[in-house]
Amino acid sequence: MNGLARYVVSVFVLLTIAPGAFAATPAQIDTARNKALAWLIKTQNGDGSWKTTPGTEVLATTAGLDALNKAGLKSYPYAAGLSWLSNATAISNDSLARQIVSLYQAGTNVSALTARLITQRNDASRNWGALDEYEGSFPDTSLAMDALKISATAYADAGYGIGFIATRQNADGGWPYTKSEPGAATPKSWLIPTAYNLLTLNRYKTLYAVQTYINNGITWLKAQQKAGGGFGEGAAGTVHETTLDYLAVVASLGATDAAALAAQDFLIAQQAIDGSWAANPYLTAMVLQTFPVPAPALADTDKDGIPDSVEVVLNTNPTVADSRWLASGNGQSIAGSTAPQPLPQAVIRQPYTYALVVNSGVAPYAWSVASGALPPGLTLNASNGVIGGTPTVLGPASFEYAVKDASGQLRVVAAQIAVVDVPGSAEIPTLSEWGVIVMGMLLAVSMVHLEKKRQRRQG
Repeated sequence: MNGLARYVVSVFVLLTIAPGAFAATPAQIDTARNKALAWLIKTQNGDGSWKTTPGTEVLATTAGLDALNKAGLKSYPYAAGLSWLSNATAISNDSLARQIVSLYQAGTNVSALTARLITQRNDASRNWGALDEYEGSFPDTSLAMDALKISATAYADAGYGIGFIATRQNADGGWPYTKSEPGAATPKSWLIPTAYNLLTLNRYKTLYAVQTYINNGITWLKAQQKAGGGFGEGAAGTVHETTLDYLAVVASLGATDAAALAAQDFLIAQQAIDGSWAANPYLTAMVLQTFPVPAPALADTDKDGIPDSVEVVLNTNPTVADSRWLASGNGQSIAGSTAPQPLPQAVIRQPYTYALVVNSGVAPYAWSVASGALPPGLTLNASNGVIGGTPTVLGPASFEYAVKDASGQLRVVAAQIAVVDVPGSAEIPTLSEWGVIVMGMLLAVSMVHLEKKRQRRQG
């Protein structure tokens, strides 16, 4: 083998077996983030949710909200998704735990949801299964423990949950989905439950002596990485498993670990031309959570919550607040939720007053405009919910108003106020409009004259 051949082989080996040798640049990460955020916003349903298949709405929507939150996109898409999630009923413990985390990070009171989560544990072993009172499993227990920890919920039995995770670790360092498998003396270690358990143990490691379990788990996890940087149970890495394992590696060893850098390279290489990963909202949102928080914050000229760099991808105007109209569908067309609720009309240049109504929650309330804008000349009173002022511009104005009660519960409502002219009045025509009117009259007179000449000839 000559020198050139040996060089080519050496480069090939480095590319295939040296994770992290060629880390993605900040520019590549920014480009991937902008394209993914644009795709995620465009594929949001009109009711605020995301989903891939029926029954995955909570899973996909919580991931979407977490991705927007991390990127700093607190615009209409975020408010609409939050409103939908606040009214959703999560059946499984997996979905309920994710719902708690997303709502808590948005500043919503989740005490009722955490109380429900605790009642749904298996009281005999004080851990969580897929559904209410089911036998303990992963990632259900780890997700539940995360939700309680992240939401700062006082939970006296946390040691039982962490103990359940620790005692179910296999000798190889990985974790199974359940504590037993039919026909297997020892349940097999899998990437997904191992990643979730490592994330949970890292959150509790200042309270419990779990570092040895983390070390053994991360050693097993890194040994499963493929030559191309991905993680997967089969011959090749998958986006889902690589995303979760990347997060686990970063939580344990930091973002500069070679395995983490290689996994990030793999994920960026899997991004589709449209900006998504496998045209899947959940996967796309999960990958977005692997990107570092943008620093400095992304520029947003029109202050509509959509960064200028994302608006370029969306082909929208970064100087016009237009995030309200980016959702692709209109859900069930429920006024105030998935379509603007029409409020009483306002008359231009005349005083206007309307008090918004809230039918639930605990007083006092705090009111604000969440997105869009009131008609010019009108303002919203933050303490009593009264819209007042004198409108100065004709036409409809769509906006979202948010109302938060004393307990922290938040509701976002889509609304619209149409500013109309004084009923029965007529505006004075402009000079050009007078020209059109006169031309029309002359044409009519000419047509009458021609018709009379035709009739005389025939007569």
